[in-house]
Amino acid sequence: MSTPVTYRDLLIDRYRRVYDWVPAGTARVLDVGCGNGHFTKWLRQRAGQVFGVDHNPRNCRAGAREYPDLRLAASAAEGLPFADGSFDCVVCSDTIEHTDSDQAAVDELLRVLAPGGTLVLSMPQGGLFGWLDAENLVPGLFELVRRLRLPKPGGGRVLEAFRFRRHRHYNLAKVESLLAGRLEIQQVYRSGLLLYPLCYLVEKAIECFLGRDLVSRDYRLLRRLRACDYDLAFGPAAFNIALVGRKKEAA
Repeated sequence: MSTPVTYRDLLIDRYRRVYDWVPAGTARVLDVGCGNGHFTKWLRQRAGQVFGVDHNPRNCRAGAREYPDLRLAASAAEGLPFADGSFDCVVCSDTIEHTDSDQAAVDELLRVLAPGGTLVLSMPQGGLFGWLDAENLVPGLFELVRRLRLPKPGGGRVLEAFRFRRHRHYNLAKVESLLAGRLEIQQVYRSGLLLYPLCYLVEKAIECFLGRDLVSRDYRLLRRLRACDYDLAFGPAAFNIALVGRKKEAA
């Protein structure tokens, strides 16, 4: 008799890693950089109350319409609208590399986390193939198009979506520096080598040059390859780094 598919089976790569690291039965979880809540909704299986913040108000409004039981708010990671120690677990998945100040963002994550609470972080490490990072290559392409005054890929519809500052990369020493000894790190996972950044680059390039968002089924093969790569540990050469730890009690 086959085992039924669970909600966890539907998650891939970093989403599954983050999900597994959120302690089951947590009272209050905050997802920082929640987007439109498509991943945040899964955290309802792990916690009593789930909150999410995203810098883009449109994402929060869309998420609130689709998942009315989630509590979503527009906020930058550097200035979270919550009191000290409000959450038993804080998740920040591939977000701090986009912030104006990663140090201020990490300070805020730890401020709203209760002593003894769990912090889950993930971000790009770069590693051996960091130069394939789509978040740097694709905006660079559009900037070149703009400077040369060439016709914009996809009619220019997605140009603004890719105007990010440079995607920062983090090794373990850099993350530890940001944490400044305030977190007892329990696990570190460094994974993905070439297929992860390559598949993500192909996804973004297709979106830009076709000028439309593809649906999940269009990405199925790419995401399976990406997930297989993510499941392999490559240490310092890896493209991704994720860690989980417990906030230390105040001295």
